[in-house]
Amino acid sequence: MKVENGAARKFDEALRTWPPAGSGVHAHLMTAANLAAIAGLSPAEAEARILSTIPRPPSPGSEVAAAIRKAYDAHKPGEQYAPRKIVPPKSKPLPMTREAFIRRGDGAAEVDWWERSPIRIDWEPGPRDALAVLGTLYAPEEYLFVGERYGADVRTAGDWMRRIEAGEPVPPHFIPNPLTGQEHPLPDGKLSRRGDSAVASFRFAVAEFDGMGKPEQLAFWWGYRSAPIAALIDTGGKSIHAILKVDAPSREAWEAEIENKLFARVLCPLGCDAACRNEARLSRLPGHFRREKNAWQRLLYLNPEGIRR
Repeated sequence: MKVENGAARKFDEALRTWPPAGSGVHAHLMTAANLAAIAGLSPAEAEARILSTIPRPPSPGSEVAAAIRKAYDAHKPGEQYAPRKIVPPKSKPLPMTREAFIRRGDGAAEVDWWERSPIRIDWEPGPRDALAVLGTLYAPEEYLFVGERYGADVRTAGDWMRRIEAGEPVPPHFIPNPLTGQEHPLPDGKLSRRGDSAVASFRFAVAEFDGMGKPEQLAFWWGYRSAPIAALIDTGGKSIHAILKVDAPSREAWEAEIENKLFARVLCPLGCDAACRNEARLSRLPGHFRREKNAWQRLLYLNPEGIRR
């Protein structure tokens, strides 16, 4: 009995002092199984306690059962034992990194996106870019914010198109998601027709990257083949804006699926600007001429379905 009590203490100690995974776990397992058999524990109890403390999944799944059976055959021959069936977890595929997507993009450039665009962009940069976006992605009666960064002008898509067709300059920004056209309270209590609370349809998300050149951004989105890209917009500055067709059915679904999954788990770890995750995020409207950059905001790709073929 003294031997068994001593073995029991050593077994407890063995369960507290597992080596790190990859540093001798299997040999330590064999020691623990022998100590359990010497201490007089039942095979089932030894198995349960070992499985609850081992620092990695059994590999193979029968690893713990085999050690216990070997130990009890040596020290307690004839002991009945029905091992638990352990199914080792399937290894998860390694996540793609931003660099891996860029490599997969294999140097895709503007001409590749132009050739792949379902809506053929066969005109020079200018107001037709804005008309293509407004006329393709929205119904004429849907309300949109279009204007300066801190503007407040919300009109229907049809109204905006008529103004541009009449020769008015294309404003620099727009909110891709349609709005209700009504005022709604902001978190500070003020009313706004263009805040998150004024979004009527959670159709699009805006994604952009900081610290990555345009060639890399074009290759990244080309390599990210499952991204539901409705439009790619050259901002006339350092960025490419991707308008992603996400079609969230409700505000709650936007928060759960777009903010907490798409952005938090996928896009932001890949380097996307985390500020893009709100539903009333601004994007650059193609067709605007940026005088401070002496460059057009240009439409590079337009695909209303967001499905790449």
